[in-house]
Amino acid sequence: MAMKKPFVLALVMVWGGLMGACQPPDVKPVTTATPRTVRVQTVVSRDLPVTVSAIGRLAPDRDVVVSAEVPGILMSYQADVGSRVDAAGTLAILDDADYVLALKEAQANLLAARIRLPVEKNAFTRAQRLLPEKAITPELYDQAEAAYAAAQATVSRLESLEGMAQRRLHKTTITAPFGGHVTQRFIETGQQLAAGSPVMRMADMRSMRVNIHINETDYVHLDPSDPVHITVEAYANAVHTGRVDTIGIQADPRTNTFEVEILVDNPDYRLKAGLTARVDIRTRIIPQAVMIPQHSILFREDRREVFVIDQDDRAVARTVQLGRVDGSEVRITDGLQPGEQLVISGAQYLKPGDRVEVVP
Repeated sequence: MAMKKPFVLALVMVWGGLMGACQPPDVKPVTTATPRTVRVQTVVSRDLPVTVSAIGRLAPDRDVVVSAEVPGILMSYQADVGSRVDAAGTLAILDDADYVLALKEAQANLLAARIRLPVEKNAFTRAQRLLPEKAITPELYDQAEAAYAAAQATVSRLESLEGMAQRRLHKTTITAPFGGHVTQRFIETGQQLAAGSPVMRMADMRSMRVNIHINETDYVHLDPSDPVHITVEAYANAVHTGRVDTIGIQADPRTNTFEVEILVDNPDYRLKAGLTARVDIRTRIIPQAVMIPQHSILFREDRREVFVIDQDDRAVARTVQLGRVDGSEVRITDGLQPGEQLVISGAQYLKPGDRVEVVP
């Protein structure tokens, strides 16, 4: 009986091995990759307006300091800061007493010279008649001629002095060189002013000026007829139409930019000096530019990349070259063609060759 037990155990082990050998091998289940969900849009081309943008500050079209042309004591001023003054309107008045007296003196001297002139003329006429008859000597003739010429010169000189006296008297009333607003007053009643002393600062704000600087790549396309639009931060919803007034002909050596002056009409005086203004100048139009959303671009270390979808619904990577930005879109100068299906959402999860599912 003891010999039968090992034999039975061995038989069981052999049977188990045979049964194990007859089992089929393990088969791994076949898995299918889930398509990536993406949103796409068809690549299109359109005309791209090229706009040069710059920031500047508004300034009056004309801005001058009006000064006294003659010395004197200020009697009164007729305008103050904020006043609107017409061209040739009175700004201030100086004491004119001394200038009135000087004019009267000049007029009296001129009157005396004019009275003397006919006397010398008659004497010279008489000398002209007597000389051929040898009734007078040539020396007397020369004296009569010189006296008449001197009398004429005296009248001319005194006429000039009278005119100067009148001008100096006229300048005691200080007037506006053009219509505009007073922005500063430098004087006070009773003040002694010298010739050249500043009186008031005036600005003509019917038109406002913006000085901007643009780089050389935009400068070469700039033309005085280019459309100009101006927005002011203080009035964000208002767009003002301007025009190119002057274009600099020499670049700033420090910044390598060119100065351009823009004019904008200001009939209601709403625009004020010193406000920040954004200037947009449309210099040209690029026809049939390929434009895509900026957010569809993937920024790799050494390239810019987008994904398009081929006819088999698989992702294809494209390296692209970027051009000008227009709002939320950017121009593609190389790497895409109109009509292709561009991935605009979900591209960051794709690899080339991935199967995709397009959703609205």
